[in-house]
Amino acid sequence: MTGVKSELGPTGRVLAEVVRKRREELGLTYAQLSRRLTKNGRDIPPLSLRRIESCQRHVNVDDLAALAIALEIAPVTLLMPSGVTAGQEVRVTGCDKPVVAERLWNWLTASYPIRGAVMSFYGAALPYWERNDMEERIGALRRGS
Repeated sequence: MTGVKSELGPTGRVLAEVVRKRREELGLTYAQLSRRLTKNGRDIPPLSLRRIESCQRHVNVDDLAALAIALEIAPVTLLMPSGVTAGQEVRVTGCDKPVVAERLWNWLTASYPIRGAVMSFYGAALPYWERNDMEERIGALRRGS
């Protein structure tokens, strides 16, 4: 449906919180963060940054990558709720039920699927060099090397 603005989901709200916390940890104003982003080739004005943090603006994948670089963290860190314990349940967009934080982190880092078959996940989620390395290690284990 055209013109209907979709609600920000749980992952979008987490990102907003993590951006705000990290910006504050670095002691950056909206204007300073905006200048960093512009210098790196991604123009996000201060007002847009304020809207991201207040859950009024969505972040696309280009914004996500640029924000991670400007905030000096990994992109997956922007998607992970901060301050949670490994066993704590968290919400993630696309999952109908909460998942354990450690499972979410493992999925975000392509270490383990959030659901579904492990081997098919690895086949689709890992870059070819990682997949080849894993297959070699599994083969060596099976051969007893």
